[in-house]
Amino acid sequence: MLRKFVSLILLITMLAVVVAGCAPTAAPTQPSANEGSAGASSGDVVTLDYYWIGNGDTDQRSQVEAAINEYVEPLIGANVVFHIIGWGDWETRAVTGLQAGEKMDIFFTADWRNYMQLATQGLFLPLNDDAGEYGNLLEQYGQDILSGLNPAFITGTQVDGVNYAVPTNKELTVPEGFVYNVAAAEEIGFTEEDAANIKSLQDLEPWLEKAKAARPDEYPFLTDGRIAFQPWVPGFAAGISDSLLSMKFAPDANGVFDETIVSVMETDWAKEYTAIMRDWYTKGYIHPDAGLTTFITGDVRNAGKFFIEPQPLKGDNIKAQELVNASGNPDLQLLEIYAQPKINITVHSGGSMLAIPVVSDHPVEAMKFINLMHSDSKLLNMMLFGVEGTHWELEADGRVNILDSSWYGAHGGAWTLGNTLLQAVSNKEDPEKNRLLIEYSNDSLDHASLGFRFRADPVAAELTAVTAVAEGTTRALMTGYVDPEVELPKFIENLKAAGFDTIKSEVEAQYEAWKATKSQ
Repeated sequence: MLRKFVSLILLITMLAVVVAGCAPTAAPTQPSANEGSAGASSGDVVTLDYYWIGNGDTDQRSQVEAAINEYVEPLIGANVVFHIIGWGDWETRAVTGLQAGEKMDIFFTADWRNYMQLATQGLFLPLNDDAGEYGNLLEQYGQDILSGLNPAFITGTQVDGVNYAVPTNKELTVPEGFVYNVAAAEEIGFTEEDAANIKSLQDLEPWLEKAKAARPDEYPFLTDGRIAFQPWVPGFAAGISDSLLSMKFAPDANGVFDETIVSVMETDWAKEYTAIMRDWYTKGYIHPDAGLTTFITGDVRNAGKFFIEPQPLKGDNIKAQELVNASGNPDLQLLEIYAQPKINITVHSGGSMLAIPVVSDHPVEAMKFINLMHSDSKLLNMMLFGVEGTHWELEADGRVNILDSSWYGAHGGAWTLGNTLLQAVSNKEDPEKNRLLIEYSNDSLDHASLGFRFRADPVAAELTAVTAVAEGTTRALMTGYVDPEVELPKFIENLKAAGFDTIKSEVEAQYEAWKATKSQ
């Protein structure tokens, strides 16, 4: 408030000087969001601080920023500075910074990464509010967003009819599965036919044994705690790990979903799964540091020193190829194994979004920049691949030859960037990749919980306490880092003491209320 008050006083002072020194002139007409001079008409160039999740900063960033700013400044009167925050540091650096009021103008968010928490805390601007301080930003400056997105993305990411972030136009269906290292597979005789027959952890275990024997210094099952053969709805209740509370992912043989909300750690599944992970850990199938937050699976994957890793997939081996491209390893080859049916869930409808924080001094320019990301291929390709001629070159067929993957491997990836249909693809990818990503969901089922978003406010204290209990322990159990026979009962007891049952009851109540409104 103080900053806005001071800004208002300065503005009034400046206007007084202008009125005293200049003859009155006709008011300029308001240009549309699509006109090239729209942002630059005032003569002032603003700087947008863009917080972007990814693998971490790179020394190539300043070059990329310079190229992008040279292009976008005449279009919208703005420059951009990227703050690429590592996956493991997002909470402590990006989210904490947002809550502390640091200067931010564009902020990555997702249903699986704090969207509901931050939106309900009032940290994101409403983007479609006619009565808002800046008007309806989406309608005034986001025409290309609205015209390019499937309307389901806009309505599907709203909270009580309000858009607090702009979704990326990308795949909607993201089944869990695995990527596996082709080189390691060939050494142990693991074929694509064998891959197709992997339907359970038990099916996978003999191959892990062979991989460990072939490469005794490596750890074949690469994991940071992501659940393999995930039976639960990922991100079911925002702010609560699906390793703690969720409902079943797949329907029964009749296509009916079981909507029972369960305490995951109290299920027989949890006992069996954590026991298997512990067994694999003691056999050397899982890296000894996998239970630590400092262990980064990407480093091991990029080096090709593993056999198989749980990953969210997108169809047509697209995710595997994206990981290869970002690895910087020319010898790495990955293929995929699918472990879930094609089902649409809430966390993926809002799987990648950009919000404008309330602390932003330049929300209009921020929306114009996001709108360019939904309309301008040149900008998207620079954001994705870097500086043309330095980091990449365009080939005759329209695909990209990556010359230097330093930038491409630093940021969050194509799925975090505007409209994927307008992006080029690398020469290692199917030319139809982006179309295939969008069409992949055409025959998917909608989960019964699609559209449910949990509001944590009523149980904020309990959720804080439960999160403190779960931090580190969940990962330790899901990677075999600790003995579940000893630690799992203690963990369940500690969760209950922290208020887990109260949280579960609140989720159940909100879900029933949501179902009632949905059926009206």
